[in-house]
Amino acid sequence: MVRAREYLEEIADLCDAASQEKGAQLLDKVTDLYFVTAEQHTAADREAFGEIIERMAFSADPMARARLAERIATADPAPIDLLHRLARDEIGVARPVLQYSPCLREGDLVSITSEVNQEHLVATAHRRDLTPPVTDVLVQRGEEPVLHAVIRNASAALSRGSIALLKHVAENNETLRKALRLRRDVTKNPIDRLKQFAATDFWQQVTQSLLMSEDESNDSEAPTPQDEVNDDPEENQPADIAQQPEPDKEEQPPQLQGAALEKMLVDTAKAKETEKAVAALAQIADLDEQMTSHCLFEAHISALMVLCKANRLASSAFTSLLQLRETETGQPVNDVVGLMRRYEGMTPDTAQKIMRFSQKSRANDEDENQPNSE
Repeated sequence: MVRAREYLEEIADLCDAASQEKGAQLLDKVTDLYFVTAEQHTAADREAFGEIIERMAFSADPMARARLAERIATADPAPIDLLHRLARDEIGVARPVLQYSPCLREGDLVSITSEVNQEHLVATAHRRDLTPPVTDVLVQRGEEPVLHAVIRNASAALSRGSIALLKHVAENNETLRKALRLRRDVTKNPIDRLKQFAATDFWQQVTQSLLMSEDESNDSEAPTPQDEVNDDPEENQPADIAQQPEPDKEEQPPQLQGAALEKMLVDTAKAKETEKAVAALAQIADLDEQMTSHCLFEAHISALMVLCKANRLASSAFTSLLQLRETETGQPVNDVVGLMRRYEGMTPDTAQKIMRFSQKSRANDEDENQPNSE
């Protein structure tokens, strides 16, 4: 391995002198080599690879490190020093390592969670089989989103001290209090837990969570009353999209024109031709350009994701629109890799369910806000 290490260091030197694009490509190749030869590695070999990959990764851009993190997050064994550094990187890189790496043991997690920020704590709180020393740090350092994630992680073990602290915080937070009562280690009486499960608002939250889930395994099951199909096209708009008149079916463009429109959308978005990109997306989605611009640049990214997936746009189109959004707003799009995973995991049927649920929720809110005529 001594000779191999010399070769790897020469590659790392080339990476240092290369452009970021070439450096990222070299990093991908060295990572490929690591996995291809993994079965032959000694512990020393693994750490030698880790040192070289770490040096290359942190000379590359965050996207290259995010790809590395996605690949190495589930590897076992893996270079532990590299995992530690990736886990402390920006959240788009750190999330898969914090959430999935089997190589991060209790001591590693306590060390990391004692230093990182709230987004990293949330990612760690979603990890399976957390032990009390880790959840103690999460509960003590975490803000409300972290506490929610810990409480709802049924596999996370809580110490008596953490349970007491969570109960104290939940005294002034009804959502936390309800979630806490559903835990077996907090509410011992199963009858009391059943009462919580029977609450109407709990099932409303479950329905919304199911619709927003990336897991499509239940798509073939019979729809619940909230999910009943409505043939009215006005029902198929997300919450951030205004209702539009039903288009004349005779004027619908043929499929070939739809493909050409999508290509135009991608090309104009990549070229930063904002007006043309907005016009193309508006035509694809049957929206006016003002509302399309709102969805693209002002609404939450989830609304744009649902809009694109409901109209069966390819991942490349969604990526191009994210880049255009970033350029126009001047605000970086965080966790692009995670967004792309969610986009690719979502089906058009799920996007339509989300649209229907959002539209019905908004309609109910509007009805409640109508002044009483009596």
